[in-house]
Amino acid sequence: MKKWIAVIAVSVILGIAIVFFLFNSADSEKRLNEAEASAKVIELYGGTANETAIEGNEIIVEFHTDEGIYEAIVDRESGQVAAIELIEKTGPSKTLTDKQAEEIALKEVQGETEEINYVKEQNEYEVKIIGETEASIVSLSAETGEINKISKEEIGQSAPDQSQAETPTEPERIITRDEAVMIAKETLEGEVQEVEFTETQDGGYYLVEIENEATEQEATIQIHAIRGDTLSVDWDD
Repeated sequence: MKKWIAVIAVSVILGIAIVFFLFNSADSEKRLNEAEASAKVIELYGGTANETAIEGNEIIVEFHTDEGIYEAIVDRESGQVAAIELIEKTGPSKTLTDKQAEEIALKEVQGETEEINYVKEQNEYEVKIIGETEASIVSLSAETGEINKISKEEIGQSAPDQSQAETPTEPERIITRDEAVMIAKETLEGEVQEVEFTETQDGGYYLVEIENEATEQEATIQIHAIRGDTLSVDWDD
């Protein structure tokens, strides 16, 4: 009798162990692995995954885009991105949509929108608007929506008569030191250490040195003195 009781007890224990093992195996299979978490993050935010790490029920995915290096936290059970944090900014960010850029441009110039182009190198939108008598191209920052330039041309304008003396054109306006600083702070917010202007054949440029004590970042940013473009960023390690 005791022998049968022992056999039954062992069978029950084995049964419970098998059920527990199968339950945990099934539960483990439902959880996201590192490759799935990386694919999920890249699908949502673009860019390229750098590395991943599992911490309990979360997977930490580090990835980089044109704008910077980010860290995303993915819940292994739900597969949802619980949080995302910018670790290092490496370039200007595009925050406006085509529609938002168009709305801003139409507030400056009346007419019908013909085309909208995003210029990645300058991180700006160029919105071409056709009015009754002229065509305009509105250039604005894709990050802040600030108008950088408005170019206009009369519709159906005939070519100028070469026999006539050319009308002298006004020289392009060189942006001020403060304007250059404002543009540079779009790349790195912080305390301005030094601003230097260098004159060149195409209008010159500013070198703006900025230090951010909170993030311990320091950069020298080169700004074109007429176009206001960010020509280069030299990060001081």
